[in-house]
Amino acid sequence: MQTKTTMYATLLLLGCVLPAWATPGTLPAPPVQERGTSPQIEQRQKPVIPPVPPRGQMLYENHCTSCHESIVHVRTRKHTKSLPELRARVLHWSGYLKLRWGKEEVDDVVNHLNRRFYKFESR
Repeated sequence: MQTKTTMYATLLLLGCVLPAWATPGTLPAPPVQERGTSPQIEQRQKPVIPPVPPRGQMLYENHCTSCHESIVHVRTRKHTKSLPELRARVLHWSGYLKLRWGKEEVDDVVNHLNRRFYKFESR
């Protein structure tokens, strides 16, 4: 009797499993959303991606803060008095550090410094 029951259980199990194997490419049905859950819960589970800082800020932080901090730009006796002077200083130091920055990189850093610290009027 026990053997017969085991055999029927095995056949029943294979009968349920084999049709799923016989139809390739079918995917199981997605899980049913429980009642009471909202899409807001799903949104909370997504990874949070921090905002990317502007390119000028990244260039400045990666190459300029190794020698000085932002305190240089907010001191009372500023050496830089205008936007062209600021551009000339960025060009000078990028050349001194052999950074090989093009016009775009220099402009990005100058714009970052002007927006963040100097606030010269742009022409």
